[in-house]
Amino acid sequence: MAGPSAPGQSRSVPGKGPVSSAGQASRWKQRRAAKKRRLAKMSPGKRVLRRIGLLFTWLLGVLALLGTLLAVSVYAVVKVPTAQQLKTNQAAIVQYADGSTMATIDGGENRIIVPLSKVPVHVRDAVLAAEDRGFYSEPGVSVKGTVRAAVNDVRGGPVQGGSTITQQYVKNAYLNSDQTLSRKLKELVIALKISRQFSKDEILESYLNTIYFGRGAYGIEAAARAYFGVSIDKVDLAQGALLATVIKSPEYYDPTVTPSESKDRWKYVVGGMVETGKLSQAKADKLKFPTTVKTRNTSSVLDGPLGLVWRQVKSELAADGVDPASINPRGLRIQTTIDRGAQVAAQEAIKQNYSNLTPKQRNMRPALVAVNPDTGAVIAYYGGRNGGGLDYAQAWRPPGSSFKPYVTATALAQNLKGVRPAYTIQSVFDGSSPQVIDNLPFANDPTDPDFGQYSLREATTLSLNTVFGKLTSLVKPENVVKTARAMGIPAVESASGANPGAPTLMRNGNADNYVGIGNYPVRIMDQAVGYATLANGGLFRPAYFVEKITDSKGNLVYQHKDNAKRVLDKRVANDTTLSMQEVAQRSQIPLADGRPVAAKTGTVGIQDTGDSSDGWTVGFTPQVSAASWVGSDKVEPIYDANGNSEYGRDLAGRTWRAFMDGYLSGKPVQPLATTQQIGMPSDPTPSATTASAAPTPSPTESSTAPSTSAAPSTSAAPTTSAPPTTSAPPPPPTPSTSCGLPVCPSSSAPASSQPPAPSGSPTTKAAGPAAASPGSTSTPTRRP
Repeated sequence: MAGPSAPGQSRSVPGKGPVSSAGQASRWKQRRAAKKRRLAKMSPGKRVLRRIGLLFTWLLGVLALLGTLLAVSVYAVVKVPTAQQLKTNQAAIVQYADGSTMATIDGGENRIIVPLSKVPVHVRDAVLAAEDRGFYSEPGVSVKGTVRAAVNDVRGGPVQGGSTITQQYVKNAYLNSDQTLSRKLKELVIALKISRQFSKDEILESYLNTIYFGRGAYGIEAAARAYFGVSIDKVDLAQGALLATVIKSPEYYDPTVTPSESKDRWKYVVGGMVETGKLSQAKADKLKFPTTVKTRNTSSVLDGPLGLVWRQVKSELAADGVDPASINPRGLRIQTTIDRGAQVAAQEAIKQNYSNLTPKQRNMRPALVAVNPDTGAVIAYYGGRNGGGLDYAQAWRPPGSSFKPYVTATALAQNLKGVRPAYTIQSVFDGSSPQVIDNLPFANDPTDPDFGQYSLREATTLSLNTVFGKLTSLVKPENVVKTARAMGIPAVESASGANPGAPTLMRNGNADNYVGIGNYPVRIMDQAVGYATLANGGLFRPAYFVEKITDSKGNLVYQHKDNAKRVLDKRVANDTTLSMQEVAQRSQIPLADGRPVAAKTGTVGIQDTGDSSDGWTVGFTPQVSAASWVGSDKVEPIYDANGNSEYGRDLAGRTWRAFMDGYLSGKPVQPLATTQQIGMPSDPTPSATTASAAPTPSPTESSTAPSTSAAPSTSAAPTTSAPPTTSAPPPPPTPSTSCGLPVCPSSSAPASSQPPAPSGSPTTKAAGPAAASPGSTSTPTRRP
């Protein structure tokens, strides 16, 4: 090929013959002149845009060059660690809030190395279907997934993976779970180098022997023994799919923790095996979800109630971006929010009240949660005596009358917002029973008054369902739902419920008046948080278990940040609290030394049986908000020691009082609300009308605060209004079958499309208003 033409020489242009150097210069000048003419014709704006475009093009080129140089440099600098440099485990320490040791998590790994040949092919296929379906056909890194996860981290979104099996192996074996760009870049480079140095089978073998499966098991052999009590070569297809299921989040997808979510993920894995051609649809359809062996904690201290605290801690760590698998490798020191004295008081209260149950009471399951209203810190937590079993503090159960303060708060908030009619805690309502409100039947408990006029404060003390059903209708049930959710009830049911992801406090997505008397399930912990919002003057703080985390060298890994939000006006919190201050005394569970306390009991009945299924007492002082519950593993009767129906004031109430007295002993007595702060507006109030089958008197404002030391006499009907006459309520619809437990009975019938209805008999009379009311019965059904 001819070289470039010398100066003064001509060069040949195909199809045009030789061109001289002078001709070339002339052509260049012509092109230059033409370019100037084009630019001269451009508007000033277009010329500016053209220059910006040129500058941006040059900038992209420079950045691309720098990125290439950086990638080459990092690839050259980052070394693949040797086998001796692999992470080793060390003891981790779980601490109480004061820094004292709660438990030591043994650093000795539960790991048994096995060759890939010992891992059944169907187990390998399940793992690939769950974690990396293109493992054998694609590169060892996913640049797209890594960039997506990095961008999400920068934007503050939830922690994401986006890693291939090779990248996961690198993170687990050589690095840590820090969500930083530098760590992700190192992960990418090491994964690339490992992909060049080792075969796919060698990488898969190392991965299966390295990853954490939960239950203290590192590697697939230890996992097979922890979940099924057998060696990995004895694991069948369904079991192998479950082992693959938990890899994504071991503490979350363990079937003893979230059974429904675990089963959904298991189905995804099995479906992935079908999609990749490793399993026929016919065989997949025949598979049954496997049963696991009992969970064993790595510390004997965590075998008891504290094991459920540890479960919540690990779940919170994962949500905050701290991989539970890094706890031992990093030798973490985890300072929890649990107050040693409060936890002792909780466990002693449970032991005191549930140690000598009669044979008829052996189905009872208690739970208790206490939080600090000023911070949201969980200071005491009892979800059961088995640290590896069901956590009843996370169970979803109807709260009965303990839900009524949310209705009061809704009405008072609307008053301040100018909604009319307006209501205060002295507004008077018709408390007659039964009533039909918005075509739904309501009835008071047989031990409560069945006629008379009562202020909202009195109705709270007496726990009158008809009053709160009416008030819920007046303020609108959807507004009650909004208030309760703002105060701490989650908007959707968690994985521990019967309907994960379903909207809470509703029936098939619709709010109705039964929400006001506690028809729809909440968690025990949620009630403690909701009441803490009242104790804190309307400031909501989410519950949390982890205060801070440091590594073995003292470096800060995580620090809790306050996340307070005002959801109620202080005056609303004040008056709602004021309306609750006579409940404990009337329910015969007052605190020691006359300490002021705001509380509410709740009893849930089983339709048409006269029996109870759940008992609640929830209450607070300025220092602590606590929720105490008792129920069973399913919707079935629970009884007191005499064989009568259990009420909220009974075991749940006595346990709540024992805890409060034990924890608060020696602490200063702090005042609660003493003066009503929300009155009636000065403008005329339109009369309210009832939506029952027969009209009932409109609520009115009492000129003076009625006495609530005793229930009003019911020897005769009040002269101001007669009890409403109502036709017999229609037959109640089928009750809800949601048991609200982590595992619901398989015999449950399909949920009704209608809300469960109280079924009080129109002919039932109160047992006597002078008698102390143990708390009303509400949902899902009413005793006749």
